[in-house]
Amino acid sequence: MSSPTSPPPANPLLSAYESFVSTTPLVTRYILTSNVISFFLSFFTDPSFALSNIPYYTLFKFELYRIVTSPLICTSLLNLIFTFFGFMNHGKLLEFSIGSSSFAALVFTLGAVTNLAFLLLSLALYFMSGGNMLYLHGGSSGIWTILLALIAIECCKAPQDSKRKLFVIEMPTIYYPLGVLALFTLFGGVNLSYFLSVGVGYAYGYGYLDRVKVSNERCRRWEGNDGCLSNFTSRTGWVYGNAAQGASAWGNTAGGGGGGEEGGGWSPTSFFRGQPTSTDQGSSREGGTVATPPAGGWGAQNRRTAAASSSKEPSFPTSGGQSLGGSNASSGGLTSRLRGASSNRGGGDVSSAREAMLAAAERRSQKKNGNNDEADQNV
Repeated sequence: MSSPTSPPPANPLLSAYESFVSTTPLVTRYILTSNVISFFLSFFTDPSFALSNIPYYTLFKFELYRIVTSPLICTSLLNLIFTFFGFMNHGKLLEFSIGSSSFAALVFTLGAVTNLAFLLLSLALYFMSGGNMLYLHGGSSGIWTILLALIAIECCKAPQDSKRKLFVIEMPTIYYPLGVLALFTLFGGVNLSYFLSVGVGYAYGYGYLDRVKVSNERCRRWEGNDGCLSNFTSRTGWVYGNAAQGASAWGNTAGGGGGGEEGGGWSPTSFFRGQPTSTDQGSSREGGTVATPPAGGWGAQNRRTAAASSSKEPSFPTSGGQSLGGSNASSGGLTSRLRGASSNRGGGDVSSAREAMLAAAERRSQKKNGNNDEADQNV
């Protein structure tokens, strides 16, 4: 029995959530949290009907937001479990590797391209079938429309001789996404969006979608003081571009997260061109935890530093100045210079300098006394 003064036991759910927040970067955390919220909402309503990418509503009702919101939907407990097992570790390492802004741009790009391809294919099948509305009411949703594309990108960038296991079956890494897709089709039936997601991942990895890639310079501008993501940089878990760990984020994982253990140092970061891969990219915490910015965000810190530099008063120089009656290592004081002049040119210069100083002091004293006498007469 615990003593009356001992603190109450910690709530295990609260402790688990705090650990999740402290060790998971921002974009990955937001995506997983959205999936959890949509799962609990499914007990009361159907979020997929309002948020999934249904061609009839997206195109004919002009509900274009569905292109962005469809990957955030999860209405099945089994799907939610696989989402955490598949995306949590994968997304966490990838976001630590390339930074939050680049990771968010990558996820948005893959999801948007997959959904647009789904809309075009559904519309084509609708016209080819003579107006069959079933093709317009099929939906595309779930985080696997993004995760399958990420897996395909990594695998097409892996070395040719590398292999990866799908349960007990070992296959070349390049075919691993097709194996996962076949497994999903075997247990869940044909899902058109999953096929398109794998195709988009291969196209992105082989450079056919370079025109839709977001550059690193643009991501850095988004994170700047006036950027569209500046508000997020002050939140816990944001991995700033300068703090991204590059390939070192995958160093502590078995197999490099992508089956590249046989590829001579290959990591999944290699598919994202232009990102630094050195370990000296910023001040991320030990063990690969979240690179938390200071209060107000990295932009606020830069503004405070600039303001402090501009408002700082100039200080008196510590070297090279003249110290009256003192000694200075570089130039010496007035007395030392007078002594030096006396030793070089004799005592005449020293005497004249002293007489000039005494005369100036006497004139100031007389002027001050005259001002005091005049003030006394006025009184």
